[in-house]
Amino acid sequence: MDNPYQASSHSAYPASSGIVTRAVIDALAATRPWVRLCSVLGFIGAGFMILAALAIMATGTVGAMSSRDAMPFAGFPIIIGVVYLVMSLFYLIPSLKLWKYGSAIVRLMSSNAVTDLEAALDQQRGFWKFVGIMVLIFIGLMVLAFVGSFVAVAGAAAMSK
Repeated sequence: MDNPYQASSHSAYPASSGIVTRAVIDALAATRPWVRLCSVLGFIGAGFMILAALAIMATGTVGAMSSRDAMPFAGFPIIIGVVYLVMSLFYLIPSLKLWKYGSAIVRLMSSNAVTDLEAALDQQRGFWKFVGIMVLIFIGLMVLAFVGSFVAVAGAAAMSK
């Protein structure tokens, strides 16, 4: 009698030899320079955003200290600077994931091992998962902004009558 809880001897995925084909390695190796370029550009973009955040916060603080008229708005540059710092994470996180993906490709090129191919693909999966989640969040925010602007215009129109 068969045990229904026993693992099946039939697998959806065939067993591998443990060696990755040259064509697979060449295909991934050809993407590595572009992966590194996008990663480095992301790091540079994040760096500029961090510098901009610090400059905005410093300028706002100095401006608030030099003028009593600016006191009601003294915290505004700090808030904008913090928003820029948070936005820089949207550059840093995917850039780091791309960098790890490129490093995994380098390891695969030297080892030809299936485990390194799996590691590279897992890093790529993590990158695309992050990007997909961010796209969904930004689409949601755009829908909210559209609905909010529609409500605001409708409210203003109703008040002007």
